[in-house]
Amino acid sequence: MNDITAYIVLCDTFTYHVGKYISKKNNAPLILIKHNIEWKYVQNQIPIVHTFLKHYEHYILQKADAIITISMNEYRYFMKYVPEEKLYYIPPIIDATFFCPDGISHDFGNDRLNLLFFGSLDRVMNINALKFIKNSLIPLLEKRNLLDKIRVNIFGHGTPPEYLKLKEDKNINFLGSVDDPARYIRGADLVLVPVTNQGGVKIRILEALMCGKPVVVMPEASIGIPNKIKEYVFIEKDAEGFLKVIKQFLEGSYVKKIDTDFINSYLRENITVCNIVDEIINKNKSKNDK
Repeated sequence: MNDITAYIVLCDTFTYHVGKYISKKNNAPLILIKHNIEWKYVQNQIPIVHTFLKHYEHYILQKADAIITISMNEYRYFMKYVPEEKLYYIPPIIDATFFCPDGISHDFGNDRLNLLFFGSLDRVMNINALKFIKNSLIPLLEKRNLLDKIRVNIFGHGTPPEYLKLKEDKNINFLGSVDDPARYIRGADLVLVPVTNQGGVKIRILEALMCGKPVVVMPEASIGIPNKIKEYVFIEKDAEGFLKVIKQFLEGSYVKKIDTDFINSYLRENITVCNIVDEIINKNKSKNDK
């Protein structure tokens, strides 16, 4: 670290101590990148840690020269604790050349409505989502005699817990890791995002929408999505709600076309990290000149 020369330093919550050292050594502004309210993210996963993390997180907010968030939810939360002039919001940019409605679609088969869940299958929030699909949603579909009309498809990298037995489940088409996620998203009829952690923006929601595919999510998963985009997202709190949405697609009553051009342009109309870096460097120069 002593050999590093920096004009500006970017870090996150867990690398702040390193960033602060390099920043102080070089008299360089420190930008804190916040993709989560970390103490809320771990609240239900590691309860013993979240109280300490909450105090630490609030402390480093005061010390940073600027904070960048990629979720409006985080932006609004941090506004209560830091001056607005040091807080910036940048929505995530999705690669529209890759996640787009045009291109090859995976053929799941057109004999059933194809539901799709994807993500890192070894992460806690996704494991909980898999439990919801396997233990709540699929039994409800079976109870309503709908399983012969629906195919539940799952892909993602990472190894899911063995006890879920995804590969052995006759009601799940488990694909494991795939090379071209956009191809599989385009092949689906409806994307499921039943995750319940509140942190950040669920990028997979934006990726699915950019492929022109509707998404049904838990309320917590929708928090970081801009309001202008939420109108393309179904928000339901339980298996019965997810079933209600699924039935719309089975009955052919959902006809709204997703405006992928609007979503792409909306996400790109904001300032960039480069804009912010230039602004912070100029502020620092003016402060040093004084």
